[in-house]
Amino acid sequence: MWKFKNPMRTAGLPALLGCAVLGLSACASSIWTPDAQWGQAVRQAQKVQTIDPDAALRQPAESGTDGAIAKAAIDRYQKSFETLPPPVNVLNIGVGTGLGTSGVR
Repeated sequence: MWKFKNPMRTAGLPALLGCAVLGLSACASSIWTPDAQWGQAVRQAQKVQTIDPDAALRQPAESGTDGAIAKAAIDRYQKSFETLPPPVNVLNIGVGTGLGTSGVR
């Protein structure tokens, strides 16, 4: 019995390999060379935003606080979220403020 060969299988594999070779060869060489100033804007922005570039070379300065004061400040901050603020009634906004135009005719 004669078997029909799939033309996509016989012709598709060499075509696929050829496309792969052409695609990879396009990445092999590049005519683009980076500019000498490439990335200079980022480096300049980092320099401007750094407060003290030599901070890692020195001992840390005294902050003027101790652990008890810092813990009390953190506790006050966290307790401020325990009680919710009173809800605002949005239906009464602008009512009774005397800014209406009922007196003007």
